[in-house]
Order: sequence, then structure tokens, then C-alpha cells
Amino acid sequence: MSLPLFYEPGLPENTHGFQLSETSAHHCVQVLRKVVGDCIELTDGKGNACFATLLSVNKKQTLVATQSFQKSPLPPTRLTLCISLLKNSQRLEWLLEKVTEMGVAEIQPILCERTEHSRFRRDRLEGILIAAMIQSKQHYLPILHDPIRFTKLMELPAAANQWIAHCAPGNQQPLTDYRASGSCRILVGPEGDFSDTEITLAMENNYLPVSLGNTRLRTETAGMVATALILNQTPTK
Repeated sequence: MSLPLFYEPGLPENTHGFQLSETSAHHCVQVLRKVVGDCIELTDGKGNACFATLLSVNKKQTLVATQSFQKSPLPPTRLTLCISLLKNSQRLEWLLEKVTEMGVAEIQPILCERTEHSRFRRDRLEGILIAAMIQSKQHYLPILHDPIRFTKLMELPAAANQWIAHCAPGNQQPLTDYRASGSCRILVGPEGDFSDTEITLAMENNYLPVSLGNTRLRTETAGMVATALILNQTPTK
């Protein structure tokens, strides 16, 4: 049986008396009912992890002895999902949870011509990412960027692989035709899709137009499908 995982961003390299955060302590003691002598696992969300043994137990102040430090290797494919903010914030929250479980590296919210809402609650979204990382037993927490305009997105340094998923008429290749490795970036637009101007601008900046299938998907569904296809491909190119 695997040990419960806790997120501790201030995880030290080596110590014999590390105090868990109040959030971790509460979950460990009040929810999981852990006692002195029990073992848990800690990660800082940056690939570092260790095992720890409970020395003293309190729902607000729990002390552990840390040991067996290790560094998880970076995954071979590091995907940045660039996706429009949504009118329904709960759908965006659902999406971020699922792509975190699948191993997305970065999330870049974007403001497009047809984006209807610009509401962005960083504290809530970061909490969702942390919970999803813990649930899926990973040691890397996705980087959540602040929203930027589509035009500003085009000014960012190019990734090794860049795609834009859109529904406008054109010659989009299936995303599964491309091999994903190294740094990857995919753009997913708002309800109503990217504008023709945005599609043209992306292609001028070396984004390849791709299709995610034969049906028209909601934004949050498209984001999840794109992430799954990129991180779990059987490549042909």
C-alpha cells in the first residue's frame, strides 16, 4: 500500500525535525488519523520528495523526521496547455484538475478576442492543482501562469513543438500525426473558437494547425483531449 503524499513547498534537503504545514497536519491527523510512528511521503512540487516518520502529532503542529530524499527526473515531454478562460469557471477548474492528473507541465490561461470572462482566482486554482498532484501521486506541480492576451502569447519564445487546435475550415492535420517530445505548446480557444486573425497570427508564428477529432468539442473537453493525445501518443511523425 502506497504512503499518503503531502505537499510541502518548503521541504528542506535534510532535517530530523521538520514541522508540517497546518494544512498537511490537519489532513494527516484529522482526516487520515495518523499517529506517532506512522510513515508518510512529502514533496515540494519541484521533483523533490522524501519519506517521513511522525514524531509528534497535533492537527496544527505535527513534527516529522525526514529521510530517503530523492529527485524525480523530468518527463521527456513537457507540455504547456494554453487555453482561454471560460465563462463557466467550474468547467475550467475541472479541466485543470484533469490535466494535472495527466502530467501537464505548465498552464497558460489566455484572453482571446472571443473570451467572454477574464475572472481568474489564482488561490483557488492553485489549490486544485495541488490536490490533483497529490491524488495522482506526482512530484511535479504544474506551473500556473497569469492570464495574458493572445497577442502577447505570440511574443513568447517558441517551443520545440507548437500547435493550434481550431475548428475553422482548413487543412488541419490530426494531432496524433505528430510526435511530442521536449517542450510542447498547444493552443485551445474559447467558446466560439479562435478568430481568423488569431489563427493567421499563430500560423505566422510557426504554430501548426491540428484537429482533435471529427466532432466539435467544448473548450474544456478539447483541452483535456489535446493533453491526453500529446502525453500518451503513439507517434507517426
